[in-house]
Amino acid sequence: GFSEPDAGSDLLSLKTEAARRGDEYVVRGHKIWSSHAGISTHGLVLARTDPAARRHQGLSMFVVDNGTAGLDIRPIRSLTGEVYHYEVFLDEVRVSPGYLLGKPGEGFTQLLRGLDTDRFWGRFYKAPMLRRVLGELVRYANETPRGGVPLARDPGIRHRLASLAMDIEAARRLFHRTGWMIQQGLPTPHETALGKVMVDELGQAVAAFGMEMLGLYGPLTSHSRWARLCGSIQHLYLTSLGQTIAGGTSEILRSTVATRGLGLPSEPRARD
Repeated sequence: GFSEPDAGSDLLSLKTEAARRGDEYVVRGHKIWSSHAGISTHGLVLARTDPAARRHQGLSMFVVDNGTAGLDIRPIRSLTGEVYHYEVFLDEVRVSPGYLLGKPGEGFTQLLRGLDTDRFWGRFYKAPMLRRVLGELVRYANETPRGGVPLARDPGIRHRLASLAMDIEAARRLFHRTGWMIQQGLPTPHETALGKVMVDELGQAVAAFGMEMLGLYGPLTSHSRWARLCGSIQHLYLTSLGQTIAGGTSEILRSTVATRGLGLPSEPRARD
């Protein structure tokens, strides 16, 4: 319940409103790319409760029961044919003040706090997953001949696999360190952004090289008897395309690393 058709990376421009009417809030708006909205029982909805306040101060966060009247949840089918995200329409949805997170106007703070940890928990599995995929590619290279010689004998393939192995190990160590920081209650102002960008772009690199190595077999799905590695590389290639967008685009998160991690100015100097 965060992104909207006209409010993605710039969430402060959202148009969903929650107006106080007596002893309840009435929410009206349109959300998109809501993760797992069709299989969850409740959702988080970010809405503007004070139109007169500054953009980041007039937002509030609500917990909304997915069975509430006026809530219409529609699936968005992905490139793989599966459904991970949904479109949500809120038409006069009534919410009790008891389901307001924090106080009115604290929604942006709640959002940032939630996204910070979500970027860790939503990506901590990727380094070990990519290491497993890399192992499958290594096995395929060792067992698959091309011109009578195993693919693993090709220096270019060997170097690419080795480079990916090093990047995956670096990502794994980075997430271990960030996990330790979270466990110790230490702030992670830019570490989760750095880790998300790293593993999401690494996932695309592994998938792209896998497609290249499999050649004409790469695009085949798991339904084809000719598919190699059960079509897993094709599936990873398609799903990895949206990973650098979901949960914060790589471009926005690089700005987070620049400002919070490196102390660089938030705005570049204007050109002469």
